[in-house]
Amino acid sequence: MNNNNHSILEEQQTSWFTKHFVVSHYLLNRVIVLSINVLLLTFLVVMNTQQEISAAKEYVQGNLTQIKKSIISLAYRNERYARTFSKQITTLQAPQTSALVDVHYYPELNEFGFNRNVYPSNLLNGSLIGAGKPTDEIEKETNFFPFLDDLWSQQHQNSIKYNYYYISHTSKYFYLSTKYSVNDFNTRKHFFSTSLYNHYRSDTNEQYQNKEGFYFTAPYTDYITHEKVITLKSPVHKAQQVIGDIGVDIPIASLRSAITLPRNFKAYLTLFFNNKAEDSQINILQGSKTALGPYLTMKVDIDEQNAICAHLSILFFLSSVIQNIIIGLVIIFLLNYMYSLLKKYQFQKNHFQLEAFTDSLTGLFNRRIMEKILPRLVKEYQDKKTPVSIIAIDANDFKIINDTYGHETGDRALIHIANNISHLSRKSDIGLRLGGDEFCIVLPDCPLDKAMRMANRLSIAINQSRFCEHNVQTSITAGCIEVTKNESLNDALKRADHILYQNKKNKKITEQFKKYQ
Repeated sequence: MNNNNHSILEEQQTSWFTKHFVVSHYLLNRVIVLSINVLLLTFLVVMNTQQEISAAKEYVQGNLTQIKKSIISLAYRNERYARTFSKQITTLQAPQTSALVDVHYYPELNEFGFNRNVYPSNLLNGSLIGAGKPTDEIEKETNFFPFLDDLWSQQHQNSIKYNYYYISHTSKYFYLSTKYSVNDFNTRKHFFSTSLYNHYRSDTNEQYQNKEGFYFTAPYTDYITHEKVITLKSPVHKAQQVIGDIGVDIPIASLRSAITLPRNFKAYLTLFFNNKAEDSQINILQGSKTALGPYLTMKVDIDEQNAICAHLSILFFLSSVIQNIIIGLVIIFLLNYMYSLLKKYQFQKNHFQLEAFTDSLTGLFNRRIMEKILPRLVKEYQDKKTPVSIIAIDANDFKIINDTYGHETGDRALIHIANNISHLSRKSDIGLRLGGDEFCIVLPDCPLDKAMRMANRLSIAINQSRFCEHNVQTSITAGCIEVTKNESLNDALKRADHILYQNKKNKKITEQFKKYQ
């Protein structure tokens, strides 16, 4: 069976998509398949990487937000402490109040104060530091400190390290919640006359006078611990005047403890505290693998001046991209493998179907195609009002060839007829062997006159050519009809058979007439 005869089966079995989009050229088909695979892999990698980036940004942003919440919660608590202290300050500083603890003077430092590590009899929790000699007013203000100790001793869960303090602007001292060693317990540089103190006090600095509740300072170096800190301050009032500040020192380095990211994540992360007013940037965390490559930037504003920022190196996603490529290749391999199995199954199905519709001797279609495919095809052409013709063919004296030269020669005669049908037919024509020495050709888009000319050429070609070593000729008789409107294929074939046998009968009469002449 030649390729022309295969086309009718292929056309019936092919989907609309395959007809319009599948390329038959092998090399071009491979290029298209490869391009689709590359696009699919790129799509998978890009989509997964975007999800990884979004998840990482959300993860880091969540950590920054958590740090901000911790800081803000300290600020609101500190504001509450300042308001509570302001309400009680008059009672705590009553005229009849006596000193609660001894305030020591250090002549060599010209400072006063106390520290529990030095004076065990002092049961207060904090440390006092002041410049010069203590006055009677300061002695009375020692009653503030147990109250402040009680406020500051309230337990609150917080991942950030911090220190409370109260600083008196009128008496020039500060009381610290943290106990320092004697080596650190001094203010020899006259803290209360420094620009640092004057800059951040809430009673004189215009930047902070109008602040309600609390405010943040820019990062600075702590006078005692020498750490970079940010301070939250809330003013303390007496008779509607600011007499001091309650503050919280937060070491910027301690913000690192609030980061809950995995260790391998931190290696690609740079975290820093930024102050817009002073254009300062202080590192909180510097990852070991952040020097190379671009980075993603995330930021959370604490207030209008201060922000916590993060830079996440793109290198963090490199391993994820490689992993996504591997997963994508595996998926594409599996898809291609499944597709190849499907193609193999489809090929086998088509092969078996082709064998079922093919005459094994001649390679033409057999009678089964008349029942399964051709009626639908003819109906399609009828609906389009396109002419369809049928040529019914019968071999002449085939029994004589079989009886005289044997069945092998008879088979070769049938093959000879089938080959001529295939060679002289158009690509759209459908050749069939109906059985024995009976053949048929269905000719779509072909009127009757063209079918008759086709039958004549076929008869001449078969009669004039040899098909075996014996001097044997074979010939055919044909009957041509054009399928009428609403006529079934079986009815049309019967009509063609009738004309065929009529022509065969007339041919015999003609030959007998010639013989007797």
